[in-house]
Amino acid sequence: MQRVKIWDALVRLNHWLLVVLLVLMWYTAEEGYMELHLQLAGVVGALVITRILWGFCGSESARFSQFVRGPKAVTQHLKEFTQGQYQPANTHNAAGGLVVVVLLMTLLVQFVSGLFATDDIFFSGPLASAVTRDTALLAMTIHKTTFNILVGFVVLHVLAIVLYRLRGINLVSAMVHGYRQGVPAPRIVSGLFGIITAAVIAAVLYQWIN
Repeated sequence: MQRVKIWDALVRLNHWLLVVLLVLMWYTAEEGYMELHLQLAGVVGALVITRILWGFCGSESARFSQFVRGPKAVTQHLKEFTQGQYQPANTHNAAGGLVVVVLLMTLLVQFVSGLFATDDIFFSGPLASAVTRDTALLAMTIHKTTFNILVGFVVLHVLAIVLYRLRGINLVSAMVHGYRQGVPAPRIVSGLFGIITAAVIAAVLYQWIN
């Protein structure tokens, strides 16, 4: 079977950087390294914003129009999977696409809420002074709650990867090297454009946040 590229460099780099950054964000918050926490938050925000933009103008396999489906498609996919009839495609499956969107939206809420959040003691986001104290405290509650929700979805994501692997479908390898066998080749846009975009947004956010 022909081996074709389905994930560009931006999608793959974005995915693995977010994995590392989520761990670092948790660690810096737990240990009280809030200056570093804010700096890393700018990188997270840049990655999320870039991935959302890439979902409209990036590679065909990365576009929301290619993998965002309704409840019926998700149900059909899960039925095919449980019956051993699912065959990998050249983008996310219907269930995986839904998780991608939820994770991106949760990360975006996490990033924005952190900008306005305060705990009235150790931490205040760069925009906390622009809102009322009650709003800033609410933003902190949302920030903490959203992180717990995010962890839940990450655990679900990992469990799904394990279940697919048990069915002989390796989702991780394609996200490492970008290739999959036996699927139609999607139109790939050079990930370099997305990486440059993410770097520019990260630099802007760094200057703004700090």
